[in-house]
Amino acid sequence: MTKGTPTSRTAYRSPLRASQAEQTREKIEQAAGALLEEGGAAESITFRAVAAKAGVTEMTVYRHFPTREDLLQGLWRALNARMGPDIGMPGTRKELLAQHAGLFAGFDRIAPQIIASLTTPQGREMRSTLNDPRRRAFRAIVQEACPDLPARERTRVAAILQLLHSAHAWMSLREQWGFDGQEAAAATRWTIDIILEHLRKKP
Repeated sequence: MTKGTPTSRTAYRSPLRASQAEQTREKIEQAAGALLEEGGAAESITFRAVAAKAGVTEMTVYRHFPTREDLLQGLWRALNARMGPDIGMPGTRKELLAQHAGLFAGFDRIAPQIIASLTTPQGREMRSTLNDPRRRAFRAIVQEACPDLPARERTRVAAILQLLHSAHAWMSLREQWGFDGQEAAAATRWTIDIILEHLRKKP
């Protein structure tokens, strides 16, 4: 056999197989999303429960999401994808402002699952898996806007910006003021602009 010639056992990832794997991954994420929307105990999004809901084996779920944290982060990425193609963790002021209106419109599109992510134990657990990257992202935005701001103040401003750019703000304005996503986005964007403009002018 010629050196370098692939054998029948050589790993080969065909486009069809890749497509099937992606479809299975999406099915698993959708199943986790359905369990999230149903509520219940924090333990309800288990590998066994997700597998049963998706109609796949538990081993298949593990193959795509080796740990519970991987599974919960996959669910969060899937929710973001359903909200819109440009929704993600903003790393700059430009990204924050560019996606703000779309983010709130996305909250409206999948309102039941967003509310579940805020009000159920498993939803809060899912959100908490991104606490560290979320804090880093918004500190970086404040650092970009005002490099000389003391660390304690930078943390405070980052926390407020993150709150304004979040489902918590969307749900509060929805429940207490009857705002839809568009109106909630306009109100929070106006406040974000004021804060960023203040930082820009800060000596």
